[in-house]
Amino acid sequence: MRKPSKTAKLISARLTATQAVYQMAMSDMTDREAYDDYVQRRMGQDVEGDDYIPADTELFSKIITGVSKHRDAIRDMVLSALNGKKPEPLLQSIMFCGIYELMHHNEIDTGVIINDYVNVAHGFYDQSEANLVNAVLDRQAKNLRA
Repeated sequence: MRKPSKTAKLISARLTATQAVYQMAMSDMTDREAYDDYVQRRMGQDVEGDDYIPADTELFSKIITGVSKHRDAIRDMVLSALNGKKPEPLLQSIMFCGIYELMHHNEIDTGVIINDYVNVAHGFYDQSEANLVNAVLDRQAKNLRA
């Protein structure tokens, strides 16, 4: 197996962070517990017949720690973008991770962040939910990076 590219590891970090934030929301797991669970049990493993590209652990850690630390502000941004309607937990986790990155990773191009999270949404949902993720992140990017 070839060594994964830096870009592939960053994309994997975003997917893995989304899954960890979802897991944290569903189980009251802390960000540290979610990080340890991934690194010790999942990173680069064959899971259900699929080889997963190992995530960039630095980005993964920053996202889950940041979402945990800024959860209330991020939640308010999601609810504002959706006119108070709360999305289901996995869709919410995708949006939370994307908004955190738009808030705190100014060195990463807005389009890269939005595109990667729209692609994460495509992994779990139909086009309409991916479009919703795109709309919410795009709206918040305009507010955060004006």
